[in-house]
Amino acid sequence: MTAARWKNPGAIGLGALLSGLLAAPWVYVVAFNALFAFPPPFALMVAPLLVVATLDLGLEAFARLHGFTRLRRLGAALSVGSLLTSLWVLSGFTLMTDSERLGLLATVWLGASLACLIIWLAIGVTGPAVLLHSRLDSPMRRRAALAVALLLFGGLFALCLHYLLTPASFIGGPPSPVPIG
Repeated sequence: MTAARWKNPGAIGLGALLSGLLAAPWVYVVAFNALFAFPPPFALMVAPLLVVATLDLGLEAFARLHGFTRLRRLGAALSVGSLLTSLWVLSGFTLMTDSERLGLLATVWLGASLACLIIWLAIGVTGPAVLLHSRLDSPMRRRAALAVALLLFGGLFALCLHYLLTPASFIGGPPSPVPIG
């Protein structure tokens, strides 16, 4: 592992978080089979939406596109919104409370982000981290990107830890006073 891979940890962290966000809905669809827990019209509507949003954000993250800046930013904002909304709806495929759904979402996003981070550091930094590195040209921007990445990773880790360590409760009822195990 060379030191050049760690030259801008903020760009690497933000790139891994973006890639994890791109992969998270597909973890729900493929690993959890969440799309088929809903009626077929919903699946037929959400599947193309996920494909388009993932492709749009993937092109923004992995390609050096030029021109149509405002339109691309609007498309990226709409894609992130539709991706997060789809993630929230897909996380409701089981009978979980809202805090458990948020915890599972954070766990999936954190797991996908850490997997991307490990893969990138093993094979070399690629993808959004390379594009972000060229944008973070001043030390102040690098420190700000690192702070945002650390805050996001820390928030996701806290939600994940809370989800994994809190026993499941019934919807509408108080949590069990007797811990499981």
